[in-house]
Amino acid sequence: MRFHRIQQYELIYAGGRWYRPQAYGDRQPDGTWDGWLIFFPIGGWSAIAPRGPETTQSTWALLVAWAADLTLAYLESALARALRLAQQPLLIDRLADAEYEALEDAERLERSAEVERTAADLDEAAASAARADAKRIRRQRLDTEGALAATEEAAAKREANVPAQAARDARAVAADAAPRRRSAHAKATPRTHAKRRGDKKYWSR
Repeated sequence: MRFHRIQQYELIYAGGRWYRPQAYGDRQPDGTWDGWLIFFPIGGWSAIAPRGPETTQSTWALLVAWAADLTLAYLESALARALRLAQQPLLIDRLADAEYEALEDAERLERSAEVERTAADLDEAAASAARADAKRIRRQRLDTEGALAATEEAAAKREANVPAQAARDARAVAADAAPRRRSAHAKATPRTHAKRRGDKKYWSR
C-alpha cells in the first residue's frame, strides 16, 4: 500500500486542537483508486483518519476531481467521525511517519538551498571585487602610459628645438660679425687727403 498525496486543505479546529486535512489516493490491484482523508494535528500529535476510504474512483483524474470539490462542511464531518472512532491503524502510523519525514527532508533541503545561496552570494561578491580590481589596474596602467607619452613628447620637443636654437644662435653671430667685419675693413683702408686750396697743377705742353 502506497499513498499519494492529492491536496492539502485549510486548518480545521476541533476538540481543542487545530488539524491540517490532507487528501490521499491509494491505488488498488484492480486499477481503481481509494480516496482517504487524513488529519494531522498541529503540534506533533498522531494523525487520525476515518476507518475506511472516503471514496473509490476508477481513475486518478476522477479522484483528483473529487478531492478538489470537497467542502469545509464535509471535511469537518470527516474529522468528527475520525475523532469519534479514534482509529489509528498501522497504515496511519506509517503515513504519519512518512509525512513528518517529508517535512524534515523539506527542512534539510531548504537549509541546503540557503547554504548554496550564501555560497553563490559569496562567489558573486568575489567576482565583483575581482572586476573592480581589474578596472583599477587598467586605470593605473592607462595613467602610467599617458604620463610616459607626455614625457616622451616633451623630450622630443626639446630635441627638436635644439637645431632651431642653434640656427638662431648662428644667425645672431653672423649678424653681429658683419658690422664688425665692415668696421675692421674700414680701419684697414688708408684715407685719401684732399689738396689744399691754392695748389695748382702745371702741365707741360
